[in-house]
Formats: sequence, C-alpha cells, structure tokens
Amino acid sequence: MRMLHYFIAGIFILTSSFYMSATEKEKPVSLYKTKWDLKKIQTDSGYTQVKTKAFLQLNEEKQSAGGNGSCNLFGGNFSVDKDKIHFGNLFSTKMYCPDVQPIENLYLHLLSIVDRFTIEGNQLKLYKGVDVQLAFEKKRI
Repeated sequence: MRMLHYFIAGIFILTSSFYMSATEKEKPVSLYKTKWDLKKIQTDSGYTQVKTKAFLQLNEEKQSAGGNGSCNLFGGNFSVDKDKIHFGNLFSTKMYCPDVQPIENLYLHLLSIVDRFTIEGNQLKLYKGVDVQLAFEKKRI
C-alpha cells in the first residue's frame, strides 16, 4: 500500500513538473522588463549582423527607454499603442569609439524613425513601414 502512495505521488510530481515547464515555454515574451540585445541592423548594404554590446531596455511605468549604443549609454522616452512604437528625445553620452561609432550612430537614428514592432519567440523586431530596421534577441536579466 505504501508503494502505491509513493507511485501516485511520483506520477503527480512528474505530471505537474511537465505541465509547469510547458506553461513557462508558452508565456509570451514581454516588451518590458527584458534586456534586448541588438543582433541585426538595416544598413545601406543590407540587413547586417551586429557584433557589439548594443542593447535596449524599456520601462513601462516611466515610459523610458535606455541602453547601450555600442559605445555610449543612451536614454529617452517611448510610447506604445498596440503594435505601434515611437521613440523620442533620445540622448547619449559622447565618447568616441571609432570601431563601433558608425553602427551606434545608425542604431540611434533608426530608433528615432521606427514606427512598429513585433515579438516572435525571443526576437523583437522594429520596423519602419514594412521594412525591418532593427532585430533584437531577448537576454535574461
């Protein structure tokens, strides 16, 4: 009889742990409380892989955006309405880093003109019209 109780308890524990891990996987990724690492950027020569430490974080309560452009820290505000997004009043520190400055300048410019976003899996994409301008990957914080 005792073995039967252990067996039933074991089945219950296994079933609940599988259910919880499946539920966790299905949770949509939030735009907020997430560090988004920049992975791709639209350049004159096409959609290009980014290998810098650029990232973006959004604070829902303060409607503030911030991150690293590759060399400098930046901040500003943003607004979201359904899938529409707008960044404004962007500012940054002013160190000059010749190896990454072109990417940083382009990144901050593109943030100022994007108008829409999607989240697919662990990827955040920012668009201008129908064209992807910036692609990010979720990083746990």
